[in-house]
Amino acid sequence: MYKYSLVRGKIYYHELKQLLPSVANLLAFLLSILYLAISASILTALISLSVIADINTSIEQRIIYQLGYSVLLYFLIRIQKSAILGLNYEHYLASLPAPKILKHTNTVILTVVAGNLPLLAPLFLLMFTPSLSIFINQLHFPIFALSILIVALISLKNKTFPWLSFVFTPLVFVFCVEEGSVSPMSINSIWLFIMVVEAYYEPLSFITDKSLRIKRYWQIRWIAIIKKPASILTRIFLSGLFIGMAAYVQNKMGQVANDYLQVLFIWVLSILIGSYQFDNEKFYLHYQYYLNGLLNRAGLRYCLDISPAICITLISCIALYLWLHFSLNLIVLLPLEVLVTIICVSKFHRNFFIIPSLLSGFLLYIQ
Repeated sequence: MYKYSLVRGKIYYHELKQLLPSVANLLAFLLSILYLAISASILTALISLSVIADINTSIEQRIIYQLGYSVLLYFLIRIQKSAILGLNYEHYLASLPAPKILKHTNTVILTVVAGNLPLLAPLFLLMFTPSLSIFINQLHFPIFALSILIVALISLKNKTFPWLSFVFTPLVFVFCVEEGSVSPMSINSIWLFIMVVEAYYEPLSFITDKSLRIKRYWQIRWIAIIKKPASILTRIFLSGLFIGMAAYVQNKMGQVANDYLQVLFIWVLSILIGSYQFDNEKFYLHYQYYLNGLLNRAGLRYCLDISPAICITLISCIALYLWLHFSLNLIVLLPLEVLVTIICVSKFHRNFFIIPSLLSGFLLYIQ
């Protein structure tokens, strides 16, 4: 039993070491420029639980904060799914004479390690409930804590993105439910039920479960992203974390960030998103002779490669404008700086952030 647990632990550690090189350049930038901001952003995400726990929080804010928290946890665990389950060694693990309960126990332990504070914080807060009556009156938060466990299950079990839980259900709550017509407990109960259904049946799996004839470059690139999604999920996770951090700070301070902070925020997002080009370059160099036969024009590869980054950028722009009320003139800079970062990754490699940083510095100077 001990040896099996030791093997699972070593596999998890080894897979994480293999994961780090794909985001090494991004992490180097974050640690050198945003050393304190990273820890602060994680703590801010945890402090947002106070908004979720407050029974007087409006429906729109509740949906936004709970969805943001759930999606961030989903990506955090999903990025480490292969390491947690040991998917690259599944045949070897299946041959080991270990009981199923031991295998499941090790999976639970590794999931807790992977999810750490975001996974355990809601459950930890429940331990400080003063009395049973308060627990019953604030029942929406224990239900939310239970839904977080279901999110962790979905992250490991489901093969496709939980569209029903993370897209359609929140949209229905935000646009179809009037303020005060439904209690927080009812909202969280319905949401929990939908998550449980999706965890076991995946009713909308047909959205991403399509088989395509492989004839074009974009199809091959898409398959590669799906097979190893850690890099793009890391950038989605960090981008969402920073946007959520800014939203929480603005909500607590009751004011919108000034132009200087908006430029700095856009600068960080552009580096996060644009650095995904490292993966594109690595993929192309590894299969360049085969891929050259699928590409009629040299510029076609760059147009196709930047499409995931552009999608993340456009979603971020919408969130910054509608949710954080950033200046439209400054938001336009985000796609521009992302494109500049992508070009710098291709041309300057590890010094990819110098030119975008100079551009942001110039914008700060002229403000």
